[in-house]
Amino acid sequence: RPRYGALLRSLGTLFRGEPVLRDAALIGALSFASFSAFWTTLAFRLREAPLDYGPAVAGGFGLIGLVGAAAAPLAGRLADRRSPRQTIGIALLVNVAAWLVMLFAGHTLAGLAIGVVLLDAGTQAAQVSNQARVYALPAEAHGRYNTIYMVCYFIGGSLGSAAATIAWGGARWTGVCAVALGALGVALVAWGKGGNGHGAGG
Repeated sequence: RPRYGALLRSLGTLFRGEPVLRDAALIGALSFASFSAFWTTLAFRLREAPLDYGPAVAGGFGLIGLVGAAAAPLAGRLADRRSPRQTIGIALLVNVAAWLVMLFAGHTLAGLAIGVVLLDAGTQAAQVSNQARVYALPAEAHGRYNTIYMVCYFIGGSLGSAAATIAWGGARWTGVCAVALGALGVALVAWGKGGNGHGAGG
């Protein structure tokens, strides 16, 4: 049985050797960066004019987001009918739509509410589909593949939060939207370069 240290050292080898894993990890990290950018700065946005709301309203957005989170089973069925990769492309476009709504209508509660439903739906769909691609890789290393994917995923979220906070300080909500849309733009480029999705996890 491999020792723990050897298993950890093997993570880099697996990451370098599996293009599907690298693709899923990058797209997942960028998608979660966009998601984290919203939740990190939502309270700041709500406190500013013309909204002028407190933290209780920010908490209410978590309940609104549950509507979007319900998209996960739908994404799973769509991934089964088409392919996980195609579903990821749709999910990323839903996230872009969410941020465009919040860029142009983020000065209203309705605009933010619509945005958060779309954002949660897109992020959940991308996550489910990315993990389907990861679990389509050779079964003997599923645990390590998932470890690599989730580490990259949360690094993406942390970087998205940090970048959004900096952007808020420099350009307020417009800066946050630019960070999120930039991350999603890179994710779409990575998705497009990945080909037609043939092979494991396609």
